[in-house]
Amino acid sequence: MADESAWTASGVMPDLRHVEMRSVAMADGARLRVAVWPKPERGRGTALVLTGRAEFIEKYAETATALTARGFRVVALDWRNQGLSDRPLANRQIHHLSDFALLVDDLDSVYRQIVAPVAAETGGPLILLAHSMGGLVATLALARHAGDDPGRYAAVLLAAPMYAIHTAPLPRRLARALACLGLACGWGARYALWQGDYDPAEAVFRPDNRITADPRRFAAFHTPYVKRPEMRVGGVSFAWVAAALDAEDALGRGDLPLERVRTPVLLLSAPGDRVVRAELHRRVAARLGNAHLVEYPGAKHELLMECDAIRDRVWTDIDDFLDRTLDPVPGHKTLAPSGGSVVG
Repeated sequence: MADESAWTASGVMPDLRHVEMRSVAMADGARLRVAVWPKPERGRGTALVLTGRAEFIEKYAETATALTARGFRVVALDWRNQGLSDRPLANRQIHHLSDFALLVDDLDSVYRQIVAPVAAETGGPLILLAHSMGGLVATLALARHAGDDPGRYAAVLLAAPMYAIHTAPLPRRLARALACLGLACGWGARYALWQGDYDPAEAVFRPDNRITADPRRFAAFHTPYVKRPEMRVGGVSFAWVAAALDAEDALGRGDLPLERVRTPVLLLSAPGDRVVRAELHRRVAARLGNAHLVEYPGAKHELLMECDAIRDRVWTDIDDFLDRTLDPVPGHKTLAPSGGSVVG
């Protein structure tokens, strides 16, 4: 495992020396990095945090602090092919994946080896908070276990889940055709068209960026990439594009038994999202058996790392949802007014 002390070198980088970093083996031998925060003084339960594409545990230090302040012991992981988990390709920056079911398998393995024992030791309910690609994996996992383990999580929070990707500048049909062509040519593990290694010029904050209006939180993602090149993830492979479109098709066609998912779900969405296509959020929320959708007009993709005016509204809605779900009060059935648009 890498030396974590380097993360304290800058005020932008979080000090995670109090966090236990573990290395966990998956079924195929790949090793994932998993972080386990200490128990909070006033414990309420455990929160499993699932990161988005190309992200890493350190980016969620502020989110972990917010959860800890609410009484949750936090567990987070680096997905395979990103962060400091294993990356098998010679070019470690290519974000490659052949099927998102593999990440559901990884999640199940981390749950068995780390999350379930930590939650049992901590006591209280286990909740799940997932962003973007992590939200897609969480939804696939909920569908997979709707019949055999429906009570695994007491509540699920999905922030801008990656149910459908923007394929611009290509139409979706052409992106699908090119992905299939790349696979047919044996290029599945190569960069897809217009994809490449991370460019440090991306670390310069611009107001028109797609992820957040907050410069400090923007830096929380890019500064580690600049200071620790081994953390970098570039674009996606042909196979990753095909797998993402396959997952979108499965959600759109109704292949997954989402109606059987009875876990309370809060789905947080930015209607103007330029990273994922937010229109699918409404369709999936309507099919989930126990979901509530809140939209934040004017917000960008990173709802948990947006400017304070938006982020505070997001946490108000999360708090109210968890209060209603984990600590129900008779007659308390509606979200507190945060400024978000309650859809269902």
